Amino acid sequence: MSISAQLEALIYAAGASGIEIKQLAQISQLSMAVVRENVVKLVEASSAADYGLVIQQNGDLVTMSTKPEYDQAVRKVLNDDDSLLTPAMLETLTIVAYQQPITRLQVDEVRGVNSSVSLKNLQSLGLIIIAGQADEPGTPNLYRTTDLFLRAFGLTDLQQLPPLPVEQPTSDGAMYPARNDDEGEPE
Repeated sequence: MSISAQLEALIYAAGASGIEIKQLAQISQLSMAVVRENVVKLVEASSAADYGLVIQQNGDLVTMSTKPEYDQAVRKVLNDDDSLLTPAMLETLTIVAYQQPITRLQVDEVRGVNSSVSLKNLQSLGLIIIAGQADEPGTPNLYRTTDLFLRAFGLTDLQQLPPLPVEQPTSDGAMYPARNDDEGEPE
């Protein structure tokens, strides 16, 4: 049995929650250095190979998942066509991801609507957390994304977020088109 194959089996057995490098070393009775070296090889091999699965490493957490390009096909097998994230939640998550740490009021300013419900729902899904309090009146909570966010979107770090498009002012000089009130969240 090869070390890589053993580690791959352990990563698969860990399921969607993944497994820490330390746990892999304990279970396989290998040194942390050997585990890290072989995990890097598995990450590179799985991303380069023409397989439907990919092994990802986020810090010390290692996960196995389907490649993003097969998401729609996998959803059909799972009969899961409903996204967990509403458009309002996706918009809020995007703002947090690009501008973190960020307060609710700052998110509200960008969206133009109250984002309390979306922030609460994103917290309950484990995609964002409260990362502290801002040093301003009322000490509002600061939100940031989690490792689960990175895994869910197939990222290893925030540097892999696509660059934001350069906004051009509209004909009336505004940076964003006027918003229809029906697009926001009811609160």
